[in-house]
Amino acid sequence: PAPRAASISAEEIIAGPSVVTTEKGPDGSYQYLVDGVPQVFIGMGYNPIYRYLSDAERAANYDRDFRILCQAGVNTITGWDADKGYEQDKFDELTLDYASRYGLGVVMPFYLPPDGDYQDPAFTEELLELAAAKIVRFMHHPALRMWGVGNEVLTEMPQQMWPAFGEFYLQLADLFHVLDANHPVIYREAEDIYLAELTEMLELDTQQRPWLLYGTNVYSERIDAILADWPSHGFDIPLIVSEFGAYPYWTGGRAEGYVRMWQTIRSYPDYVLGGAPYVWMTDGPEPTDQLWGLMNDNAQAVDDTFPRLSEEWLAENGEVSLCYQER
Repeated sequence: PAPRAASISAEEIIAGPSVVTTEKGPDGSYQYLVDGVPQVFIGMGYNPIYRYLSDAERAANYDRDFRILCQAGVNTITGWDADKGYEQDKFDELTLDYASRYGLGVVMPFYLPPDGDYQDPAFTEELLELAAAKIVRFMHHPALRMWGVGNEVLTEMPQQMWPAFGEFYLQLADLFHVLDANHPVIYREAEDIYLAELTEMLELDTQQRPWLLYGTNVYSERIDAILADWPSHGFDIPLIVSEFGAYPYWTGGRAEGYVRMWQTIRSYPDYVLGGAPYVWMTDGPEPTDQLWGLMNDNAQAVDDTFPRLSEEWLAENGEVSLCYQER
């Protein structure tokens, strides 16, 4: 494990682990609870590449970024360790420590390659071993919120591999839950495109998994229809909009589009727990991050999108949560 930054003392890290649950009320609505406290999931897709920097440089960047995010009303960062053929950054102890310092939770990613042979026992056994090692390494950290196991895997996977992948995914998800019952597992996929296939996969196993969540990644103005239709798909679990992004050519421009998407997310509070815009920084691993990035490589807003979203997020909380330096 990477060493923790010397600038953070043990007293500054809240004793862990966190306990994260989703609970269904008598009226059928869901709540997202962190250590028993209801919370709206206010996320940020966090994509900067800091792995080539020294620990001291990484710590300084995290300190800057997470302070800005905390002051903007964000309470959770999401990420990827690999995706779409691009090597992403690695979330490690240093990332988690600084997230905890600013009261941020982390959705820890676990990569499932879409070109993998999920019919091969040697391949799947290796993934199970990697998953177990990652769970044991991070499960006790107070910044951990949930495990992001797979992202848009079906989008890039040959259709003939779907049944084997579905069977393996349930086995893998169960491993996460058996080893760490304190944190949900979330599978993230493009919009609602593969919900019929996912429903079919899940119906092969009658075991109930209320801790298994679905994240929808939405980059279209269909977001209202996608969220409105969620109850009709038969998943009796809440939903998170795990990525969302608006195009500059949409009516009102990019910032207005992002704000409308967030307001749409919040218009279904009974079963949509929240969302995370894509993406923090223009200088990310994917070429499209130049289009979606909200901040430049100095963590300065590239337009009014991030400030506008921050206004929405702070209004959710009623008042600004005190961030680390202000405590």
